[in-house]
Amino acid sequence: MASRSFLWAVWTFLLVSLASSKPVNIKQSKQVNSTHFDYIILGGGTAGLVLASRLSEDSAVSVAVVEAGNYERSNPNVTNATVLGLAKDTRIDWQYKSLPQVYGGNQTLIWSAGKGLGGSSLINGMTYIRPASSQIDLWSSLGLDLNWEKLFAFAKKGEQFQVPSPALTALGASYEASAHGFTGPLSTCNSPYIITGDIHEVFNSTFQSLGIPPRHEFNGGELRGFGVQEVTQEVTQNGLASTREDAARAYYYPVMDRPNLFVIVNTTATQIMWSPNSPNRNAIASAAEVVSQDGEVSTIYANREIILSAGAIRSPAILENSGVGNPTVLSRQSIDTKVNLPSVGENLQDQTTIIVSSRPLQQSFSGLPGFVGHASMHDLFGSNTPSIFNSILAKLPEYAATIAAQNGGASNATVQQHLLRSQLDLLYSSNTPMSEIAPLALGDLIGAVFWPLQPFSRGSVHIDSTDKTAHPSIDAKFFQLDFDGQMAVATARFSRNLLTTAPLSTLVNALTIEPDFDLIPEDASDEVWLDWIKAKSSYQPNYHHLGTCAMLPKEMGGVVDNDFKVYGTENVRVVDLSVVPLQVAGHSTALLYGISEWAAQKMEQMKENYR
Repeated sequence: MASRSFLWAVWTFLLVSLASSKPVNIKQSKQVNSTHFDYIILGGGTAGLVLASRLSEDSAVSVAVVEAGNYERSNPNVTNATVLGLAKDTRIDWQYKSLPQVYGGNQTLIWSAGKGLGGSSLINGMTYIRPASSQIDLWSSLGLDLNWEKLFAFAKKGEQFQVPSPALTALGASYEASAHGFTGPLSTCNSPYIITGDIHEVFNSTFQSLGIPPRHEFNGGELRGFGVQEVTQEVTQNGLASTREDAARAYYYPVMDRPNLFVIVNTTATQIMWSPNSPNRNAIASAAEVVSQDGEVSTIYANREIILSAGAIRSPAILENSGVGNPTVLSRQSIDTKVNLPSVGENLQDQTTIIVSSRPLQQSFSGLPGFVGHASMHDLFGSNTPSIFNSILAKLPEYAATIAAQNGGASNATVQQHLLRSQLDLLYSSNTPMSEIAPLALGDLIGAVFWPLQPFSRGSVHIDSTDKTAHPSIDAKFFQLDFDGQMAVATARFSRNLLTTAPLSTLVNALTIEPDFDLIPEDASDEVWLDWIKAKSSYQPNYHHLGTCAMLPKEMGGVVDNDFKVYGTENVRVVDLSVVPLQVAGHSTALLYGISEWAAQKMEQMKENYR
């Protein structure tokens, strides 16, 4: 065993050495201490690497990226595009642990997030689906500059789409050229590993029987319907996709030899250091404190800006460790308040994933589950939709008061009621999806994994230790507001009906359906279904966590303004999923690529301020 460990260590060293030509990787803590860069990006995930690549296009500026994990260019758990979930629960997964979910069966949940150069793009399911256009256009009414037209353009700027082959088209793959970019750094495609045979037609016909139409493209802003999803995979010349396309492979490795771009791995950013001078009364960041894996503390100085791109769990924690946040939270860890900003770490939103399953009657399936369905509020509640809408509308003041009472003064009940009403109206008055339902035919399993897309409950992420490298405290408050439970129950009913509806039912062994009809009868109440979801379904977070450094007006609970700048600071920005104010449909990494390209252009335009 010792010999095997030694060989693995040597092999890992060789891979890391080949992955970069920069000497900063050797004894880096000694080399980076007291160094100066124009831009310091704390977090080498999806957003951080988009920014690093774009900012370093200007050879006159220096850019440093600080990443807690390592290079993973040759890690087979990352590169393998034929199997999902290989990297989960490995060393490149942060494996954050939540507080017990008091309203969700008292479950303690694990939050996965990527730890390595590329962030969560290293470990996610590779699905590339942008949000519904209606959801992004809603942001303008909340005081944001971004709308669907802008996001669409920036997302396409970064994309290099590979059109599906005739063989994939025969299996159900389709696309619309107007929904894609073809010259960007990020490779996307329809996975060539989707399930073979006629299973696409079986799923398609079954969804249609339940009122869900076919959809031939999910990246053009309209999502309701069933079809084949697109993915982030590197496409070879023969049209195959043999490798996951993570953010490092797309945005960093092709430009890694730029002399003005530095990546510092195996180093955790802990806090921002501040200049004693604040002529505009805004806090001015002067440096970042970082800690190497062996515990050595270094200081890296920023000539211009510090950008937090550490994700919706770590970015608010770094701000709080730096004295930016709610004074009550900070004082518990004996941290002096530099910027009083109670909204930091509040507004956490994630979705809950649940599965209904069965065994096939005969055949076993090979390939990846590349299919997806999106269902609206009207699809899932049917003729009860108006009464449910009116019932929830009447509860909004109570919901808003609950959120405001626990968010530490980040925003009041009036603001929260406005945000909740915006979400509810969008679900009721449009085809904006309420839930995503991904049918599965994998090995000896047939089923559907699903998640309601628009949770109303709001949680938080806050530091809970004087150890600045410690994981923060996470409480999503899953199912605190009962509409979240209603959405989950309606989607669970729909998903089990999927298994008992022809033609899919002809492939399903009805005796193996879980949850079975003895446990949850056909006419079971919402309460029976919800008890199963909370106590027996083994529900999980969807790892689409966002919102904890929201881009909103400050009085509405915002942490950053339209330029991604943290309120009360002069030169600190946050660019990652924590700035997204409301949960959305689609898959968060696709959204983040577009947002990051938008942020990069904004920062490029602001460079003149430093000349």
